[in-house]
Amino acid sequence: MVNAAIRGFVLKNFDQNTWKAIHTKAGTDEDFMAMKSYDDSITYDLVGAASETLGIPAEKILHTFGHYWVTDIATESYREIMSKTGQRVSDFVKNLDHLHERIRVNFPDYQPPSFRVKELEANVLQVDYYSHREGLLPFVDGLLEGLAHHFKEKVSIEHLPDDSHPMPCKRMILTMESAG
Repeated sequence: MVNAAIRGFVLKNFDQNTWKAIHTKAGTDEDFMAMKSYDDSITYDLVGAASETLGIPAEKILHTFGHYWVTDIATESYREIMSKTGQRVSDFVKNLDHLHERIRVNFPDYQPPSFRVKELEANVLQVDYYSHREGLLPFVDGLLEGLAHHFKEKVSIEHLPDDSHPMPCKRMILTMESAG
């Protein structure tokens, strides 16, 4: 799903020639099917090739793609599962692990990230993000901002230094407020 969405993102924001340059540089000639599993290395190669081809840092590409994933892909193609996961950013984030478990039904080998969420006060969450995949925190930030856009809320994300807590995760503080 992610690689097919990367293709869609490039085609929407650039053109077919740019996509061809990126996937050729990444060493793949796949157009990617949404319901097929691909090795993580392909996704990393696509991000690296996009960064090089577009002259944009990989972190910015991941962040922008995370936002696009929610606003253009998930809200259209996965509307039902999105609506069952939450109606506000805070509820949605609290239910992310449940969402990922539902996805595992179709992809038994899927190794999703995990999000441990603690409510610190009304509209303030401590989120511990666990993943065996390195370097995807900008993607998560983009996803969270995309969720805020979708739910018409504002979210600020504060990343805590890894040495400020004892857990083997990326810890962040999310503060939500209504945008309207």
